[in-house]
Amino acid sequence: MKTALHLFRSLSITLVWMIFQSPMLCAQITIHSSDMPQPGDTLRVSLSAMVPQGYEQTGTGMNWDFASLEAQTQKLDSFINPGATPTAYYLFFGLLSGANLASPLSDLPGLPFTDGFNFYKKDNNAYSDLGLAYRTADIPIIPAKYDTPDKYYQFPMNYGQTWSSDAGFTLSLPGTGYISRQKNRTSEVDGWGTLTTPFGSFQTLRVKSIIAEHDSIYIDSLGWGYGLDRTITEYKWLGNDQGIPLLQVTEEGPLVTATYRDFYRMQFQPLSVTLDPDTTIFHGDTITLTAKASGGLQPYQYLWSTLDTGKTLTITPDETQTYTVLVIDSQLNAGFAQQTVTVDFPSGTDQNAGSLFTIHPNPAENQTFLRFLPGTEPVTLNLYNASGQRVKNLYIENPEKPFCLDLSGFSPGPYLLQLVTSGKITSTRVLIVKH
Repeated sequence: MKTALHLFRSLSITLVWMIFQSPMLCAQITIHSSDMPQPGDTLRVSLSAMVPQGYEQTGTGMNWDFASLEAQTQKLDSFINPGATPTAYYLFFGLLSGANLASPLSDLPGLPFTDGFNFYKKDNNAYSDLGLAYRTADIPIIPAKYDTPDKYYQFPMNYGQTWSSDAGFTLSLPGTGYISRQKNRTSEVDGWGTLTTPFGSFQTLRVKSIIAEHDSIYIDSLGWGYGLDRTITEYKWLGNDQGIPLLQVTEEGPLVTATYRDFYRMQFQPLSVTLDPDTTIFHGDTITLTAKASGGLQPYQYLWSTLDTGKTLTITPDETQTYTVLVIDSQLNAGFAQQTVTVDFPSGTDQNAGSLFTIHPNPAENQTFLRFLPGTEPVTLNLYNASGQRVKNLYIENPEKPFCLDLSGFSPGPYLLQLVTSGKITSTRVLIVKH
C-alpha cells in the first residue's frame, strides 16, 4: 500500500511539474532595454541569400525552423562606448545627442571616408539609430545625424505592440558631394514562439518592420550621382540576453537575405570591384567594359556613370572619358571602380570626319552609300582593315553624285574609311556585318 501511495505521489508531482513547466517552455517572452547590445559586445553573425520558405508566417506559439540555413559569409558586429570613438564624434553624438552605444562601420570603397561609426541610443523606452559619422584627412567629422531617431524597438516589448518613426538626414560636403536619406519605419510585434537556427533554439518575439526609404548620392570627383527609392521589409526574431536579433530576414523586391547569430564558420571576404586597366581606342571603335566583383554577398547590382545597369557596358565614345561603375551587394556594401578610355585619331586624320560626307547604311552588309557636300572636289578613298592594312583604294572624280561603295568581298568586322581631298584627310568607322 505504501509503495502504491508513493508511486501515486511521484506520478502526481511529475504531472504537476509537466503541467506548470510546459506553458513556460513556450510562453511569450518580454524584451527590455537590457536585452540590447552592451559596450564591449562582439557578436558573430552569418549571412545567406538561400532563405528557406515560410519566413513570413507568424502567430502565437509558433515553431520557426531555420536549422537548414547555411552561411555564405560571416562578419562581426561589435559595440563600444561612444567615448571610445574620436573626440569630435563623441562631442556631436554622445554629449549633444545622447548616444550611449556605437558600432564601427567599414570604409567606403572609392570614397575618402574613414573611421566610420553608427551611433545608437537605448533607454527604458526605446532603442534607436541616431545616425553615423565618418571623417577625411581634412575634416575631423562628417556627421550624418537623423533629424529624428530611427526607432528600431519600443520597450517593454510584447506581442501586439506597434510603433513608427520618420527619420532623415542630408549631408553636403563642399568639393566632395552630398548624400541624403529619408525613411519611414512602421513596426509591429506580430508573433512569438520558438526559433531554431544553426545557432540553437530560443524563445523569441518576432518584429516585422516596413521601411520606405529614398537615398540620394552625388560625388563631385566622379561628376555623377543617383537616387534610389526602396521598400524594405525586415523580419526580426529577438531573444532575451542576445543583444542583436537571433535572425533577421530582409526582403527587398525579389531579393531575400538572412542574417543570424552563429558560431565561427568562415572568413568574411569584403566586397571588391575592379575594371580593366585604362585603354586607348581609335575614334569610332566600340569597346565593352566589364565590372569584376568578388566577396560580399551575391547577388550584385551594377550602376554605371552612364546610368546603364548590368555587369558590362558597351560604348562608342567620341572623346576621351572616364567611366565609373558602382556595385552594391545584397547587404548594401558598396564598391567603386574606374576606367579611362582614351580616344585617338589616326595620324593625319581630321577629327571632324562628318563635315565632308555622310555614309548610310552603317553597319552595312554588301554595300554602303557616300553622299558628299555640294562643291566637294575629287576624292581619293582608302579602306583599312582592323590590322591597319589598306584593302581598297579608289578615286572618285565626281563626288557630286552618291557613290556606292562595294563591300561584298570583305570579311565582317570594323574598318577605317579614309578620304583625301585637296590635301585634307577625313575618316570614319565602317562596320561590315554578314547575316
